[in-house]
Amino acid sequence: MMSTEASRKWLDRAVYDIDTAKAMLQTGRFIYAVFMYQQALEKCFKALLAYRDLEILPIHNLRRLAELTDVIHELDESNLMKLDFLSRYYINPRYKEDLSQLSKGITEPVTRDFIQFSEELITWLCQKMK
Repeated sequence: MMSTEASRKWLDRAVYDIDTAKAMLQTGRFIYAVFMYQQALEKCFKALLAYRDLEILPIHNLRRLAELTDVIHELDESNLMKLDFLSRYYINPRYKEDLSQLSKGITEPVTRDFIQFSEELITWLCQKMK
């Protein structure tokens, strides 16, 4: 049995994270924009788990969530590498003490690339709940 109410709640939270990420992008806080998109993707994967009436584990690794939702075989290596990169930003922005070190390489173009990737993946995951 598919749980659309539970999946809707996860998707509502994802939308909030996306809006927050866009606000962070506008203020130049790129690492937090990346972090919020990681959060949005995590919630979309969990929405798909809820939709399929599968157990939602308290994990944050996007590749593992892709495995649990059984979509990992539909993602190419480039997509999996991006999921791995985003998964690292679940922990790092909140616990890394040196923001300048953490921000190294996270430029506006890099952030926009991850935003585009995330938005495309979110749209794709949402289509699986129709």
